[in-house]
Amino acid sequence: MYAPIDLQTPLVTQWVGTLLAIAGLAVLAHGWWRRKRYQAHWDDEDARYAGPGRMKDAVREVIAGAGVLVIGLGAIGYSIYGDITSQNNIQENVATKYGAESVEDKGWRGNALRADVTMPDGTVHQDVLIIFEDSGEPQIKRDLTGSATG
Repeated sequence: MYAPIDLQTPLVTQWVGTLLAIAGLAVLAHGWWRRKRYQAHWDDEDARYAGPGRMKDAVREVIAGAGVLVIGLGAIGYSIYGDITSQNNIQENVATKYGAESVEDKGWRGNALRADVTMPDGTVHQDVLIIFEDSGEPQIKRDLTGSATG
């Protein structure tokens, strides 16, 4: 009946994606730098890796860095999608149970959402605490049928 609300997965994927994107960018830059250095023959005499496959090795590093960067950016994109979905589900769940027209997020206090809730008649209830059950069902202790009080 109520849409699930997942607030943890978007945060975790955002941080994992950010770390992967940073690491991928660093590996990509290092591989590109090595490839350019090998092409310019700057260190032919004193290179640590002077084997015949050093260009291929540098290209592999560039490809690996690009791959990790793409995975990190994909994770960041997924976290944005998950956050938008959760916000839409919060809006729909409160509208389904209480008939609210809109829910304006003011921040979280532990597991409770502090929000301004607008009813269809235009009444705005400010700083309403909404607690969500595991099923996604919202619980509001304040009476939303009367006039708005701050």
